[in-house]
Amino acid sequence: MRLGFNLIFFLFILFCKVEAPKQNIFDPTTSLGGSAVVALGLGFGNDLQITTRYKPNDYPTIVKTEYLDLDLSAPVASFFTKEEFRISEPYQNDLILRDVFPLSESKLRVLFSVSSRSEWRDPLTITIAKPDELTDYSFRGKQLEFRFPYPKYFGSISEAKGYITSTILVDGRILLVGGVNPSGSTLATVEILNPETGLSKVLPSLNQSLMGMAICVQKNGRVYVSGGKTVSGNVTHETQISNKIYLIDPVNEAVTELPFSMQRRRHGHTMVCLNQGDLLVSGGQFQAGADASAVINDHEYISTSGSSSTILGVSSNFPIGISFHSAEYDEVNSRILYFGGRDRLDPYAFFSNTVYSIDTNSYNLISLPGVFSTARSNVTHIKMPNRDRVLFGGMIREGTGTKSIESWNENKSTTTSLGFTTRFKNGSAISKFSNEQVFYTGGIDTYYKSGILELYDHYEKKNFIVDTMMIPRSEHSAHLTSKGIVIFGDSASLDTRVEIYGKD
Repeated sequence: MRLGFNLIFFLFILFCKVEAPKQNIFDPTTSLGGSAVVALGLGFGNDLQITTRYKPNDYPTIVKTEYLDLDLSAPVASFFTKEEFRISEPYQNDLILRDVFPLSESKLRVLFSVSSRSEWRDPLTITIAKPDELTDYSFRGKQLEFRFPYPKYFGSISEAKGYITSTILVDGRILLVGGVNPSGSTLATVEILNPETGLSKVLPSLNQSLMGMAICVQKNGRVYVSGGKTVSGNVTHETQISNKIYLIDPVNEAVTELPFSMQRRRHGHTMVCLNQGDLLVSGGQFQAGADASAVINDHEYISTSGSSSTILGVSSNFPIGISFHSAEYDEVNSRILYFGGRDRLDPYAFFSNTVYSIDTNSYNLISLPGVFSTARSNVTHIKMPNRDRVLFGGMIREGTGTKSIESWNENKSTTTSLGFTTRFKNGSAISKFSNEQVFYTGGIDTYYKSGILELYDHYEKKNFIVDTMMIPRSEHSAHLTSKGIVIFGDSASLDTRVEIYGKD
């Protein structure tokens, strides 16, 4: 009983101190506020929780949308005003708090004015204090921290080159195969870039110089590359297209040409590593020529254990010859999805706007409902959390790119236009940045090489220019790693430096 009386007396004394003018002891940034919240919270109801849709790896687009929406776990939004919010140093003059108002009983909108966003390398913290009038809920205060990526140089690759065939390995390193140097010659170089150190290690070379190979990574970490061409320009003889398959072992640092070849030479094709260790190769240019007769519509099954290759039956064929398409192995549903592509290289090319699916049990091909409004090749597609496949970039006719962003949702059998990038992005690299965010890096913007970084946010369904790279690049590569987006290569630059767009 005596202990209870003392606790009540202590709370009474502490409560009296709240009435001091212009003092809010619930401010979580003060030592008094922290202890006051703990003590006074004992007598209130449930804890109030404030959350934002941003996750730690997201790019906080609040500096572009100029607002931040917050979800409250109780219907108390009307208690909060901008007096309870504070922006951390040194960004108080860059991100100016304009207003805080409720969108509903349990949702707040924080409205900003953005005057500058240069070199935001320190974390930005938004501190929320407890409103004095909020007495029905315990609230310990909230600090929302956002870290903005910024570009910096971090290491280099072995030589100046672009059009590199590259992929992320299972251990997080990046494999680089072939490419084209600034003089226009294809390369046989194989190397591994470690994004944690910025260092690159050269492996044994391919048996021929190549660009434009197809690549896939098996679950055991081994990598296969196939096809490609030995010249950077148009193929004038079929021998300039490769039918070779290489196995690259990143652990043992070995590069081996398989003892058998594909039945067809292929460039601009796709290749998928199947779950049993075999490969499926699809489409591509197989002989010299710019018309449709040079592009094939078939699939080739590669048995790595049996050292053999088989052309699949006509029930698996695309309705047209197809090249420069993209493929996704949907192992859960035992199928491969195909997006985009073109049937020839001349100005009369037909570009695909259909999603095709091939069953990996029967190997029958079907077209799926939902047609894109933009037909294109060289497209990048990325799977989003709500099962949308969002398409970025690509070519819509010879030498002309597209700014269109579109999504395909299989459940609804529909396609949706999501707007446009701010610039044309021929030769750009496109990389997923977080759960629902995608970055465009560089490219050719109509007549000049671009260093612009753009972000597409699938939650907002909007596209933003967010920063610039260290140098403009085209025909380059970009991959998401634990350090951030790693960017390297350029077909016409002598610069071998690697840059990272990261938060460290």
